[in-house]
Amino acid sequence: MNRFETNAPSQRDVTDARSEVERLFTDHASAVFGYAARRLGRDVGGEVTAEAFAIALERWSSFDPTRGTELGWLYGIASNLIRRHWRTEERRLRAIGASVPRIDTSTDPLLRVEQRADAELQLETVIALITGMDSDDCDLLMLTAWEQLGPAEVAEALGIPVGTVKSRLSRLRSGLRRQREENDHE
Repeated sequence: MNRFETNAPSQRDVTDARSEVERLFTDHASAVFGYAARRLGRDVGGEVTAEAFAIALERWSSFDPTRGTELGWLYGIASNLIRRHWRTEERRLRAIGASVPRIDTSTDPLLRVEQRADAELQLETVIALITGMDSDDCDLLMLTAWEQLGPAEVAEALGIPVGTVKSRLSRLRSGLRRQREENDHE
């Protein structure tokens, strides 16, 4: 390389990347925000979404369309950012569980006490299961259940093989089913 050559991206490269990421934002920002907001709350979800697109702009040259879709790539970036905020999510889920109103049966004997108590127990069980999960398993579950992605899309977002997604999902379903059966017997 002579003294006039540089490794820095040209102005044209920067402009091309900016226009591509603007297009990505138009096409996919609501999906990425929805995923992040459901995991971390609206405020942090907005921050994660903004940061995901800033990272996409910085790393646009590394996006390889042969490895998957743009949305999958963005979900992967968002999932990595969400892992940083895992403690926030755990506190949020525990707060939701703590905010479930307790039934005062002395005020209205006609309330469906048993149904409400069961619903409370189920919510507490779900929160305990989610907060007790490994963050990788939680990401997989959230992308599958909330974002309704298929195994190939989840694999792309998490950067793991499709077979791994399927086996982890099977293991998670079995574990959740077993936990539910244990709670039903208590």
